[in-house]
Amino acid sequence: MISSTYFLSFFLLFQVIIGAPVANLITRVHTADAVTKTNTYTTGTTTVNLPPVEIFISNGVTYTFTLNGKAAASPTTFTSVYTDNNDNNDNNNDSDNENDDNNNNAPAQTAAATTSASPTNNGGNDSPAAANSPQDDTPAATNSPQDDAPTSMSSVQDNAPTSTNSPNDNVPVSTNSPDDNEPVSTNAPETTSPQNTITSSSTYQETTSSTDSTQSTSDSGSSSSASSGSISAPTAIAYSPYANDGGCKDASTIQSDLELISSKGINKIRVYGTDCGLYDTIIPKAKDLEMKINQGFYISDAGVDSIDDSVSEFIEWGSENGYDVFDFITVGNEAINSNFCSVSDLISKIKSVKSKLQDAGYKGKVTTSEPPAIFTTNPSLCKDSNIDFAGINPHSYFNTVIGAKLAGWYVTSEQSLVSKACDMDVVITETGYPHKGSSNGDNYPSAKNQEIAIESIMEKTNGQVTILSTFDDMWKHPGPHGIEQYFGSLNLFS
Repeated sequence: MISSTYFLSFFLLFQVIIGAPVANLITRVHTADAVTKTNTYTTGTTTVNLPPVEIFISNGVTYTFTLNGKAAASPTTFTSVYTDNNDNNDNNNDSDNENDDNNNNAPAQTAAATTSASPTNNGGNDSPAAANSPQDDTPAATNSPQDDAPTSMSSVQDNAPTSTNSPNDNVPVSTNSPDDNEPVSTNAPETTSPQNTITSSSTYQETTSSTDSTQSTSDSGSSSSASSGSISAPTAIAYSPYANDGGCKDASTIQSDLELISSKGINKIRVYGTDCGLYDTIIPKAKDLEMKINQGFYISDAGVDSIDDSVSEFIEWGSENGYDVFDFITVGNEAINSNFCSVSDLISKIKSVKSKLQDAGYKGKVTTSEPPAIFTTNPSLCKDSNIDFAGINPHSYFNTVIGAKLAGWYVTSEQSLVSKACDMDVVITETGYPHKGSSNGDNYPSAKNQEIAIESIMEKTNGQVTILSTFDDMWKHPGPHGIEQYFGSLNLFS
């Protein structure tokens, strides 16, 4: 009875439990609109043009130069070796410091018919001589070594005056190197410029006196006769038809000058402007002597349009008389280096002038002249301007660690650098060495050192060069180093 009661109780309880309502769980699913998140990552490439490094080995001593002014140039590193068995203590080295105040070759803006007119002020100077020279802000050396000073320099003068418009790369950072007896230059292109092997055939000792000078200049800025030197004649020489007072030389003097140049076996002249009897005197006499003219259109501080009248006059003359007397045309001389115009402005002007010349029947070559560093840092000047070759004005005097006897090596090394940057022929349109003035590092202007330098230049270039200049140019401003008037060198040639 009891077990039945328990059973019934359990059964009823179970029925109650299973009969109780059970809560239902309802889940609602909501699908939201898709959201797209985009992360944008921008990447870029920065190209850093590192300046090339020159390793120069001179008589077993190594100097390393970072050529900061040539970041666009190649190769990255090049090595040059110089060994002088006659003078192992003369550690002259090359770096790539550029020029120079060769803007000083600006034509004096005088009327062709006058002989006493004053030169037009170029760049705020009293004469066209030193309008915007790269070293204008550099103090000139005031104390020249005495005449009995040693005949060689064995240390690099890091604090010597340098050209302010060019990189100051003359800091040697290494002094130990293997002793190579065979001079080499790994940078020179074989097809464009002379091989830059350095051998010394000169029997001269480089003098450290800057007071040794035998060059004389007459009142007319020229000489009716010149002593005969022993150096073979260059292909061309720079000629300025200006008297000492900046006026134009008279016709008879110009004719005598050209006859004297021709007598030296030089059959080409470089003329920087179109004034002072170009059409009436210079060209007719050049034709008589069968000489050729590198004719310049000088861009002044007024900018590239300053040559427009000269170009028009030239074309008018050439259309009637022909262009056979001209070797080539040079549009501007160191206009960029002198800050007279921008690279783009000069490129446009060269294209314009060349087009006008060709339309007028001129079939010759056209170029511009600048210091080598202008081309290596601005290769567009040679690649985009339609010039037929690059014209360079390298001057070793303005490199404080290049002595006179390495002038030829320096000039051809610069020619090689520009050839690599421009990938075209390079012509040395102006170079030389002063015979008087202040010292500049390892450079000591003197008659003997001028002879040493020019002989070196002639040897290394095989004479394919324009030498500055025919006579001393007393119409120029002397410049901060006192050298600008003293590049006359016609007397050195046989």
